[in-house]
Amino acid sequence: MLAGGRETFMTARYALYFAPERDSGWDRFGANWLGRCAASGREVPQSHIESVQAGAFASLTAAPRRYGFHATLKPPFRLAAGTSPVALAQALDRFCARQAAFCLPPLVVAELDGFLALVPSIADARIDALAAACVRGLDRFRAPPGAAELARRRSGLSAREDSLLQRWGYPYLMDRFRFHFSLTGSLREAPPPVVAAVRAAACAAIAPLADEPLQLDALCIFEEARDGAELRIVHRARFGHRGRLIYVMGPSGAGKDRLLEWLRARLPQSPRVWFAQRTITRPAHAGTESHVAATDAEFDGALARGAFSMHWRANGHRYGIGREIERWLSAGQTVVVNGSRAYLAVARAKFPQLEAVHVVAPAEVLQSRIVRRGRESHAEAARRLARNAQLGDVSREAALLLVNDGPIEHAGAQLAAFVTRGAAHLSPLPCEEAR
Repeated sequence: MLAGGRETFMTARYALYFAPERDSGWDRFGANWLGRCAASGREVPQSHIESVQAGAFASLTAAPRRYGFHATLKPPFRLAAGTSPVALAQALDRFCARQAAFCLPPLVVAELDGFLALVPSIADARIDALAAACVRGLDRFRAPPGAAELARRRSGLSAREDSLLQRWGYPYLMDRFRFHFSLTGSLREAPPPVVAAVRAAACAAIAPLADEPLQLDALCIFEEARDGAELRIVHRARFGHRGRLIYVMGPSGAGKDRLLEWLRARLPQSPRVWFAQRTITRPAHAGTESHVAATDAEFDGALARGAFSMHWRANGHRYGIGREIERWLSAGQTVVVNGSRAYLAVARAKFPQLEAVHVVAPAEVLQSRIVRRGRESHAEAARRLARNAQLGDVSREAALLLVNDGPIEHAGAQLAAFVTRGAAHLSPLPCEEAR
């Protein structure tokens, strides 16, 4: 519970952390590794390492044990005058209601500044953006640090880190932020064999979780009731937008339509993965994609009724994605959309949880496929190839890059693994729409 008495919360510190869902595999790993559950406060039998004495292992994990298993978004702070823990919780609820859940990249064991931590295996701009928004959006609750704390923290900082400390009360934020779950305290004084044993044990401990994606779908308030006390979770605020939006895009000839049909045929019974059907101003029999055919007048009418969540023009046609995807996403579903590279920025602005998949192939393969399918005249095929060059490479904005230049099963298996990642681990919510 949040600290109730004024005397209590005036001496307490609060932090905004991400902690895995209670009783999930990742939550149990963290509690077992550190020897304490931050939600209940209870001690947990610690994971022992045969080559390291239990006492030595407990000593190495003592610092992160006090804080509990977590990843920092906004580091500990005392409450500003005129605020309260309840007001902080209410503000966090409002902040999280506007956020969209997403799967973290796979976590790996790494050394950061002399301690071991779990870090994302690849960079994910969504994590950094969320952390920056959390720091800025809730900073009115932070009391400025005192002179003694500032002096203590300033030692060894770069000019940029000192500037961040002065502005936000902590030096490792914004462009200095590194998302991580601490596994140990400093290992600088530990013998190398001990460090190697701890690292090996951490890798072995997370190996069974390789198939359990970690959803960043809530933020928690951790409370340190008094200086030096163990931190406890006192409030969990869940994100308002829970579903994953998989936005598949690629140049003409890359084979994304065929890939999506291949995927859909292999996930006919999945209750958590939904495929959006596009409305397109071309005949129903044209192309390999199953779509709703519409005239320009019918498309205009659908626009006027507000029937589309997304719509764009490309290659002489108009494309629309129905608003049903918003209901599916709100229900926590994974939604797969056949998108456009040119529309990516607009789609991402509307759906922050969007995860782009860029399907590509060598230029000679693209040209061969466009000619072979025979859907376009030579002039139309030339325009498609020219458009590919004009749009340029958007791979850096993609969560997954698929090179589709061989048997469809190769790229298809990668796409299936990406789309179904986490779908089975989301708690089911009712969704009345039929596929």
